Amino acid sequence: MYKRPIMLAFGAALVSSLLLANASASGQEASPYSVLNFSSQPAAAPDWIVTLGAGAQYGPSYEGASKTNFSVLPSDLDIRRAGEPEGFSAPDDAFTYSVFDSNGFSFGPAADFRAGRSRSDDRSLAGLHSLPFTIDAGVFGEYWFIEDRLRAHVEIRQALHGQQGMVADLSADWVQPYQAFTFSLGPRLSLANGTYMRNSFSVSNGEAAQNDLVTPYRATSGIKSVGALASAAYRFNPAWKATLYYKYDRLVGDAADSPIVSRIGSSNQSTVGLDLSYSFGVKF
Repeated sequence: MYKRPIMLAFGAALVSSLLLANASASGQEASPYSVLNFSSQPAAAPDWIVTLGAGAQYGPSYEGASKTNFSVLPSDLDIRRAGEPEGFSAPDDAFTYSVFDSNGFSFGPAADFRAGRSRSDDRSLAGLHSLPFTIDAGVFGEYWFIEDRLRAHVEIRQALHGQQGMVADLSADWVQPYQAFTFSLGPRLSLANGTYMRNSFSVSNGEAAQNDLVTPYRATSGIKSVGALASAAYRFNPAWKATLYYKYDRLVGDAADSPIVSRIGSSNQSTVGLDLSYSFGVKF
Protein backbone atom coordinates (compact mmCIF):
# COMPACT_ATOMS: atom_id res chain seq x y z
CA MET A 1 0.00 0.00 0.00
CA TYR A 2 2.91 2.35 0.63
CA LYS A 3 5.86 3.27 -1.57
CA ARG A 4 8.87 1.06 -1.03
CA PRO A 5 11.58 3.81 -1.13
CA ILE A 6 9.94 5.57 1.82
CA MET A 7 9.70 2.30 3.72
CA LEU A 8 13.36 1.51 3.05
CA ALA A 9 14.43 4.96 4.20
CA PHE A 10 12.41 4.64 7.37
CA GLY A 11 13.76 1.15 7.96
CA ALA A 12 17.33 2.36 7.58
CA ALA A 13 16.69 5.17 10.05
CA LEU A 14 15.11 2.76 12.52
CA VAL A 15 17.99 0.26 12.26
CA SER A 16 20.55 3.04 12.68
CA SER A 17 18.76 4.29 15.78
CA LEU A 18 18.67 0.80 17.28
CA LEU A 19 22.38 0.38 16.68
CA LEU A 20 23.10 3.68 18.41
CA ALA A 21 20.95 2.93 21.44
CA ASN A 22 21.90 1.03 24.59
CA ALA A 23 19.72 0.15 27.53
CA SER A 24 22.26 0.60 30.31
CA ALA A 25 25.80 1.59 31.16
CA SER A 26 28.22 0.02 33.65
CA GLY A 27 29.69 1.78 36.69
CA GLN A 28 26.50 3.42 38.00
CA GLU A 29 22.78 3.01 37.97
CA ALA A 30 21.82 4.13 34.49
CA SER A 31 18.64 5.08 32.74
CA PRO A 32 17.10 2.26 30.68
CA TYR A 33 17.22 4.74 27.80
CA SER A 34 20.95 5.60 27.99
CA VAL A 35 22.65 6.11 24.64
CA LEU A 36 25.60 4.00 23.54
CA ASN A 37 28.85 5.31 25.02
CA PHE A 38 32.23 4.10 23.70
CA SER A 39 34.25 5.85 26.41
CA SER A 40 35.10 4.43 29.83
CA GLN A 41 32.87 7.01 31.51
CA PRO A 42 29.43 5.92 32.66
CA ALA A 43 26.57 7.03 30.46
CA ALA A 44 24.73 10.14 31.57
CA ALA A 45 20.98 10.25 31.95
CA PRO A 46 19.30 11.34 28.73
CA ASP A 47 17.54 14.65 28.19
CA TRP A 48 15.00 13.29 25.70
CA ILE A 49 13.32 9.96 24.95
CA VAL A 50 12.85 9.12 21.26
CA THR A 51 10.47 6.38 20.16
CA LEU A 52 10.51 4.90 16.68
CA GLY A 53 8.26 2.14 15.44
CA ALA A 54 7.37 0.10 12.39
CA GLY A 55 4.64 -2.39 11.72
CA ALA A 56 3.06 -4.84 9.31
CA GLN A 57 -0.62 -4.89 8.48
CA TYR A 58 -2.97 -7.02 6.44
CA GLY A 59 -5.89 -5.18 4.94
CA PRO A 60 -7.55 -3.71 1.84
CA SER A 61 -5.29 -3.05 -1.14
CA TYR A 62 -6.83 0.42 -1.41
CA GLU A 63 -9.75 2.22 0.19
CA GLY A 64 -12.91 0.41 -0.86
CA ALA A 65 -11.11 -2.70 -2.10
CA SER A 66 -12.30 -6.27 -1.65
CA LYS A 67 -8.80 -7.61 -2.28
CA THR A 68 -6.27 -7.59 0.57
CA ASN A 69 -2.51 -7.53 0.91
CA PHE A 70 0.34 -7.09 3.38
CA SER A 71 2.10 -3.78 3.79
CA VAL A 72 4.93 -2.45 5.97
CA LEU A 73 4.80 1.09 7.28
CA PRO A 74 6.15 3.37 10.01
CA SER A 75 3.90 3.24 13.03
CA ASP A 76 5.39 5.48 15.71
CA LEU A 77 7.49 8.62 16.00
CA ASP A 78 7.57 10.36 19.35
CA ILE A 79 9.92 12.69 21.22
CA ARG A 80 9.39 13.57 24.85
CA ARG A 81 11.46 14.92 27.72
CA ALA A 82 13.09 12.37 29.99
CA GLY A 83 10.88 11.80 33.00
CA GLU A 84 7.75 12.76 31.10
CA PRO A 85 5.27 9.85 31.13
CA GLU A 86 4.54 8.11 27.86
CA GLY A 87 1.17 9.15 26.48
CA PHE A 88 -1.39 6.88 24.85
CA SER A 89 -1.53 6.73 21.07
CA ALA A 90 -3.94 4.54 19.12
CA PRO A 91 -2.53 2.53 16.19
CA ASP A 92 -4.53 4.59 13.68
CA ASP A 93 -3.47 7.98 15.07
CA ALA A 94 -1.47 10.19 12.74
CA PHE A 95 2.01 11.36 13.72
CA THR A 96 1.30 14.25 16.07
CA TYR A 97 3.22 16.77 18.15
CA SER A 98 1.53 18.62 20.98
CA VAL A 99 2.25 22.35 21.15
CA PHE A 100 -0.29 22.89 23.93
CA ASP A 101 -1.15 20.50 26.74
CA SER A 102 -3.22 21.55 29.75
CA ASN A 103 -5.98 20.05 31.89
CA GLY A 104 -6.41 17.01 29.67
CA PHE A 105 -6.60 19.02 26.42
CA SER A 106 -3.86 19.10 23.79
CA PHE A 107 -3.49 20.14 20.18
CA GLY A 108 -0.80 20.58 17.55
CA PRO A 109 0.30 19.57 14.04
CA ALA A 110 -0.45 16.15 12.56
CA ALA A 111 0.88 14.26 9.54
CA ASP A 112 0.19 10.86 8.04
CA PHE A 113 0.59 8.72 4.94
CA ARG A 114 -2.22 8.24 2.44
CA ALA A 115 -2.11 5.11 0.31
CA GLY A 116 -2.69 5.30 -3.44
CA ARG A 117 -4.62 3.16 -5.89
CA SER A 118 -3.66 1.69 -9.26
CA ARG A 119 -4.49 -1.15 -11.62
CA SER A 120 -1.71 -3.18 -10.00
CA ASP A 121 -3.94 -3.40 -6.91
CA ASP A 122 -6.81 -4.95 -8.88
CA ARG A 123 -7.10 -5.61 -12.61
CA SER A 124 -10.78 -4.73 -12.38
CA LEU A 125 -9.68 -1.09 -11.99
CA ALA A 126 -8.61 -0.98 -15.66
CA GLY A 127 -9.60 2.31 -17.26
CA LEU A 128 -10.10 4.09 -13.93
CA HIS A 129 -7.82 6.90 -12.76
CA SER A 130 -5.02 6.08 -10.35
CA LEU A 131 -4.44 7.80 -7.04
CA PRO A 132 -0.80 8.59 -6.16
CA PHE A 133 0.67 7.96 -2.74
CA THR A 134 0.82 11.18 -0.77
CA ILE A 135 1.36 12.68 2.67
CA ASP A 136 -1.36 14.41 4.69
CA ALA A 137 -0.67 17.37 6.95
CA GLY A 138 -2.96 19.22 9.32
CA VAL A 139 -3.86 19.57 12.98
CA PHE A 140 -5.15 17.42 15.81
CA GLY A 141 -7.03 18.03 19.04
CA GLU A 142 -7.46 15.66 21.97
CA TYR A 143 -9.33 15.72 25.27
CA TRP A 144 -9.28 13.22 28.14
CA PHE A 145 -12.73 13.11 29.76
CA ILE A 146 -11.33 10.65 32.32
CA GLU A 147 -7.59 10.95 32.83
CA ASP A 148 -5.69 8.07 31.19
CA ARG A 149 -8.97 6.22 30.59
CA LEU A 150 -11.37 7.94 28.16
CA ARG A 151 -10.23 10.25 25.39
CA ALA A 152 -11.69 11.96 22.31
CA HIS A 153 -9.35 12.57 19.38
CA VAL A 154 -9.87 14.64 16.21
CA GLU A 155 -7.60 15.06 13.17
CA ILE A 156 -8.10 17.28 10.12
CA ARG A 157 -5.58 16.62 7.35
CA GLN A 158 -5.08 17.92 3.83
CA ALA A 159 -3.22 15.97 1.11
CA LEU A 160 0.03 17.67 0.08
CA HIS A 161 0.13 16.14 -3.40
CA GLY A 162 -2.25 15.68 -6.28
CA GLN A 163 -5.07 17.87 -4.92
CA GLN A 164 -6.54 14.81 -3.23
CA GLY A 165 -8.60 16.67 -0.71
CA MET A 166 -9.18 16.82 3.03
CA VAL A 167 -10.31 14.30 5.63
CA ALA A 168 -11.49 14.69 9.22
CA ASP A 169 -11.10 11.64 11.46
CA LEU A 170 -12.91 11.50 14.80
CA SER A 171 -12.33 8.81 17.40
CA ALA A 172 -12.92 7.90 21.03
CA ASP A 173 -11.00 5.31 23.06
CA TRP A 174 -11.45 3.61 26.38
CA VAL A 175 -7.94 2.79 27.64
CA GLN A 176 -7.42 0.05 30.23
CA PRO A 177 -3.94 -0.77 31.55
CA TYR A 178 -3.33 -4.13 33.18
CA GLN A 179 0.20 -4.87 34.43
CA ALA A 180 2.43 -4.77 31.31
CA PHE A 181 -0.59 -4.64 28.96
CA THR A 182 -2.60 -1.68 27.72
CA PHE A 183 -5.95 -2.41 26.06
CA SER A 184 -8.03 0.07 24.08
CA LEU A 185 -11.37 0.03 22.31
CA GLY A 186 -13.39 2.72 20.62
CA PRO A 187 -15.53 3.97 17.70
CA ARG A 188 -14.34 5.75 14.55
CA LEU A 189 -15.94 8.26 12.20
CA SER A 190 -14.36 9.72 9.05
CA LEU A 191 -15.59 12.62 6.91
CA ALA A 192 -14.18 13.95 3.64
CA ASN A 193 -14.61 17.04 1.49
CA GLY A 194 -15.80 17.03 -2.12
CA THR A 195 -12.28 16.93 -3.62
CA TYR A 196 -11.40 13.80 -1.64
CA MET A 197 -14.67 12.05 -2.49
CA ARG A 198 -14.48 12.88 -6.21
CA ASN A 199 -10.89 11.67 -6.46
CA SER A 200 -11.50 8.46 -4.53
CA PHE A 201 -15.00 7.40 -5.57
CA SER A 202 -16.25 9.26 -8.69
CA VAL A 203 -16.30 7.71 -12.16
CA SER A 204 -16.22 9.88 -15.30
CA ASN A 205 -18.09 9.11 -18.53
CA GLY A 206 -14.79 8.30 -20.22
CA GLU A 207 -13.77 5.88 -17.49
CA ALA A 208 -17.13 4.13 -17.60
CA ALA A 209 -16.71 3.73 -21.37
CA GLN A 210 -13.39 1.93 -20.77
CA ASN A 211 -14.60 -0.29 -17.92
CA ASP A 212 -17.94 -2.07 -18.28
CA LEU A 213 -18.01 -2.92 -14.55
CA VAL A 214 -18.80 0.66 -13.59
CA THR A 215 -21.19 3.45 -14.55
CA PRO A 216 -20.66 7.24 -14.38
CA TYR A 217 -20.88 8.48 -10.82
CA ARG A 218 -20.15 11.68 -8.92
CA ALA A 219 -19.46 11.51 -5.19
CA THR A 220 -19.99 14.49 -2.91
CA SER A 221 -18.68 15.52 0.51
CA GLY A 222 -19.96 13.99 3.72
CA ILE A 223 -19.48 11.06 6.06
CA LYS A 224 -17.13 8.56 4.45
CA SER A 225 -16.97 5.69 6.95
CA VAL A 226 -17.86 4.51 10.44
CA GLY A 227 -16.09 1.81 12.39
CA ALA A 228 -14.17 0.75 15.48
CA LEU A 229 -10.66 -0.17 16.58
CA ALA A 230 -9.42 -2.54 19.29
CA SER A 231 -5.79 -2.88 20.36
CA ALA A 232 -3.62 -4.68 22.90
CA ALA A 233 -0.12 -3.38 23.65
CA TYR A 234 2.51 -5.23 25.67
CA ARG A 235 5.59 -3.50 27.07
CA PHE A 236 8.45 -5.97 27.38
CA ASN A 237 10.68 -3.40 29.14
CA PRO A 238 11.16 0.41 29.10
CA ALA A 239 12.60 0.19 25.59
CA TRP A 240 10.47 -2.33 23.68
CA LYS A 241 6.71 -2.43 23.08
CA ALA A 242 4.52 -4.50 20.73
CA THR A 243 0.95 -3.62 19.73
CA LEU A 244 -1.59 -5.91 18.08
CA TYR A 245 -4.72 -4.29 16.67
CA TYR A 246 -7.84 -4.85 14.61
CA LYS A 247 -9.73 -2.08 12.81
CA TYR A 248 -13.06 -2.31 11.03
CA ASP A 249 -14.44 0.45 8.81
CA ARG A 250 -17.67 0.43 6.84
CA LEU A 251 -17.90 2.85 3.95
CA VAL A 252 -21.21 4.69 3.94
CA GLY A 253 -23.07 7.28 1.89
CA ASP A 254 -21.58 8.32 -1.42
CA ALA A 255 -18.46 6.26 -0.76
CA ALA A 256 -20.43 3.02 -0.38
CA ASP A 257 -22.66 3.83 -3.36
CA SER A 258 -19.71 4.36 -5.70
CA PRO A 259 -19.47 1.63 -8.37
CA ILE A 260 -15.78 1.41 -7.53
CA VAL A 261 -16.89 0.05 -4.16
CA SER A 262 -20.26 -1.56 -4.86
CA ARG A 263 -19.32 -3.32 -8.12
CA ILE A 264 -15.55 -3.86 -7.83
CA GLY A 265 -14.67 -3.63 -4.15
CA SER A 266 -16.45 -3.81 -0.81
CA SER A 267 -17.83 -1.38 1.74
CA ASN A 268 -16.49 -3.60 4.55
CA GLN A 269 -12.86 -2.78 5.34
CA SER A 270 -11.00 -4.90 7.90
CA THR A 271 -7.35 -4.46 8.89
CA VAL A 272 -5.17 -6.49 11.27
CA GLY A 273 -1.77 -5.13 12.24
CA LEU A 274 1.24 -5.64 14.50
CA ASP A 275 3.53 -2.76 15.48
CA LEU A 276 6.90 -2.88 17.22
CA SER A 277 8.42 0.25 18.77
CA TYR A 278 11.77 1.02 20.39
CA SER A 279 12.56 3.89 22.77
CA PHE A 280 16.04 5.24 23.43
CA GLY A 281 17.58 8.20 25.20
CA VAL A 282 19.31 11.17 23.63
CA LYS A 283 21.43 13.72 25.51
CA PHE A 284 22.18 17.19 24.19
